[in-house]
Amino acid sequence: MTETAGIDTKVSAEGRVVIPAAVREALGVQSGDRVRFIVDDGHVRLVSAQSLLSAVWANNPGSQAGDSVGAVREARDADRRRVTDRWDRLDVAGHDTRSEGDIEGGILAGLGLAR
Repeated sequence: MTETAGIDTKVSAEGRVVIPAAVREALGVQSGDRVRFIVDDGHVRLVSAQSLLSAVWANNPGSQAGDSVGAVREARDADRRRVTDRWDRLDVAGHDTRSEGDIEGGILAGLGLAR
């Protein structure tokens, strides 16, 4: 089907239009697929979701996305460094030699709930 071919169809009372089989075939549209009507200067184009996806994919050179794997690795490395630095700071401050029971007792005493 060429771009200049015209196929007529009728609008129902509910505003529905049947997409003729030749048009569905040309667009690769099947039952349940989504389509988009693009209105531009009094003209309407019917575009399949797949053709929109292909157009976006074709126009994306890939360089805009950057190296996502590298970015994730850098973020993970930064997180590891932060955790390591935090533990290093705790080691410098010294270790708490109290038992969990002693710590719990101190908290309860501070709240006025010690036995």
